[in-house]
Amino acid sequence: MVLTKSLPPPRDFHPMLAQAKYDTRTVSDALWRSLLGPGVSCQGMPELRPCDDASAWDAFVSQAGDASVLQAWAWGSLKSRYGWGVQRYFWTDNAIAIGAAAVLRRRLPGGLALNYAPRGPILDGRLDQWPGFWQALRERLAQEGGTVLKVDPEWATDAQRAVLTESGALPSRHPIQHQATWLVDISGGDEAMMRLKESTRRNIRAGIKQGITVEASEASAALDSFYELLQETAAREQFTIRSRAYYQDLLALFRERGQVAVYLARHEDRLLAGAVMLFFGSKLVYLYGGTRGDARELKPGYLLHWRAIEDAQRRGCTTYDMWGVPLDPQPGQRGYGYYVFKSRFNGRMVRFIGLYDLPINRAATLTIRLAERFARAGQPEFV
Repeated sequence: MVLTKSLPPPRDFHPMLAQAKYDTRTVSDALWRSLLGPGVSCQGMPELRPCDDASAWDAFVSQAGDASVLQAWAWGSLKSRYGWGVQRYFWTDNAIAIGAAAVLRRRLPGGLALNYAPRGPILDGRLDQWPGFWQALRERLAQEGGTVLKVDPEWATDAQRAVLTESGALPSRHPIQHQATWLVDISGGDEAMMRLKESTRRNIRAGIKQGITVEASEASAALDSFYELLQETAAREQFTIRSRAYYQDLLALFRERGQVAVYLARHEDRLLAGAVMLFFGSKLVYLYGGTRGDARELKPGYLLHWRAIEDAQRRGCTTYDMWGVPLDPQPGQRGYGYYVFKSRFNGRMVRFIGLYDLPINRAATLTIRLAERFARAGQPEFV
């Protein structure tokens, strides 16, 4: 018998959007005025406006075609507790948001600052808006001592790359986030199961037969249990993790938005595997995972991920972002095992255009880029 504790339906981002299905392209002008606040002009050219409304922010960003959880309101709030400032900007046209960028800021000596928009900007297909958006954003960041804006949007086409390079962006050799991800179509209810590889379906059924249980929780105690697994996995696989407090803060902030769950798989009350999952718009996102080293024969991860998919379907998610995979997976390569596991869910790899530097202060930008060559070992830093 399998015991599965599912989470409640997602909380609405904004009361006026509850019946609007969050389609930002059809939301009325009056609604967007209420979201963006008083004093917004509904005439004239597009303009840059700071956003201090979490519901308005997530309502737009989560439903954009290039949405990323690293542009979520809670992610910026998390980073603001760990050495970064954060400012969120809407690019609006007639009071309607048509672009967005959550910009992190870290102070440098001499009153200067380094800016980074993790997985931003968000344009939702409106590439023609970037020149004006960037000009206004650059002016704002320059006033605050900005030197460079680092961007790594979830863009994958040459046309999207050209939009950045034509605005003066310089490719960086030092990626911050993963450069490729694995996406799985989880639409269609039970049809999602049939799209999995036969071996994956077999492992899910085996987990059920063996009595593996999976529980989804928002509780701090569940995160503590997961963190123990993460520590063991990090020691075994030799990767760096953050403090327990960091993950607890992440849980608390995304819990406020109804966007997180910790999944724990057990067999006969023994914890075998765990994962931190985020729900953002139409996406389920696999952010962190950990397993016992001696649990591989039971293969608990397959049932755990399937239970998360089932919960995500109930929330209206249609895509499972299984997060980073190597750009060119090869046997023996670091991360190859993760790629093999994720590929068994029968999705597709998406390769992003990478990290770009947009100069604000050109002299300072060149200095920073030169310093990066010596200060970094080329390993991605998860910011």
